[in-house]
Amino acid sequence: MEGSSGLWSITSKKRLLARVAREIGPDGVRKAEGDPHSWRRPRPCGLTIHPGFGCPNACLYCYVGDVLGTGPIEPTPLRLSGLETAYALLLNPYFVPGKMGTFLAFGALCDPFHPALVEKTLDIMASVASLLGNPIQFSTKMAIGPGVISRLPREAPVCPLITITTLERASDLEPRAHSPWDRLKAMEELRRNGFKPMLFLRPMIPGLIEHEVDDIVHEAKRHGAVGVVVGALRVNKLVLDRLKRVGLHRAVVERLKRYRRSFSSSRRLVPVPSRDLRALAIEVAREAGLVGFRAACCANAFVADVPCTGLCWLRGFCSKCPNDCANKVPDVREDELREALGEAFGLHVQAILLRRSELFIEIEEPPKGLPLQAVRMAIEVATRRSVVLKT
Repeated sequence: MEGSSGLWSITSKKRLLARVAREIGPDGVRKAEGDPHSWRRPRPCGLTIHPGFGCPNACLYCYVGDVLGTGPIEPTPLRLSGLETAYALLLNPYFVPGKMGTFLAFGALCDPFHPALVEKTLDIMASVASLLGNPIQFSTKMAIGPGVISRLPREAPVCPLITITTLERASDLEPRAHSPWDRLKAMEELRRNGFKPMLFLRPMIPGLIEHEVDDIVHEAKRHGAVGVVVGALRVNKLVLDRLKRVGLHRAVVERLKRYRRSFSSSRRLVPVPSRDLRALAIEVAREAGLVGFRAACCANAFVADVPCTGLCWLRGFCSKCPNDCANKVPDVREDELREALGEAFGLHVQAILLRRSELFIEIEEPPKGLPLQAVRMAIEVATRRSVVLKT
């Protein structure tokens, strides 16, 4: 029976792998082994899931086309099926299955609910929800309707982020995306269906967000939002040139100068300093009766009712939301920790020092090719403690 920590889930990975391998067959196994989902390291928001690559929305602040070197294009669906994606995740040494496992974030290099990707996204979500049970988060600018919403999985927690950057300048900044008013209707439909939709106020563009934040937040609340996740603008020379075309570059340039931020290439992304904008947006959200989140992982933790995998409360980035992560840290037994390290990673433990917020683990020489960084991060997620691992 699964305990309160995620260590039990780590020990179950091999059994799950064998089960899924039988279902997808040798060809599916080979495809999954060659896919980056099987080795990619998680980001602060969780392990990003890419149902496809590319986006045609042509949002002026978006860097996806710059990163992919494609510009705005119709997305190409992921080659893997939902089951094959689940298998790839189980191969990933960083990944911990289960509700107390790795957060999954859909929507980094595409919009997961673009019409060309809807079926792929729902297939992957259904597989990972039923087989793995990890908290799922997605971000979208699509006007997803009742038909799609009714097919979202219920076997695992799902945290919807509805991206709205502007109401007044949407036609300038997001020329091909669905209207923010249509996205607000999607938010309303999600709430009606029992989900806890969040306004994804990202990116916050200096010189624009200060004038719009009240209206955006209050419209989101009126349409059923539970909380607000804030996010900074990241720019390179290409993004800055596009913002210049619509007269929204000056405040960005001033902030970059003030903090001596510069570009080393046309594609290199630089975060625009925005601590004051984050604070402003969270204050407006809380005054409106919504929950304010400094990071997407905090909203995912809140919806799943588990401590944040990023250990925000330990690392000085806590949103101080009602989830109260510090009081949800699971109990961990030394024997189950030893079992997980041995079963999942083939590690022999020499010593363990277990504390409420920290773990110090000394191991014998690890198997060749095993990335100890992956082991450390997996144990951090499973135990929700800061881990020091040494040989």
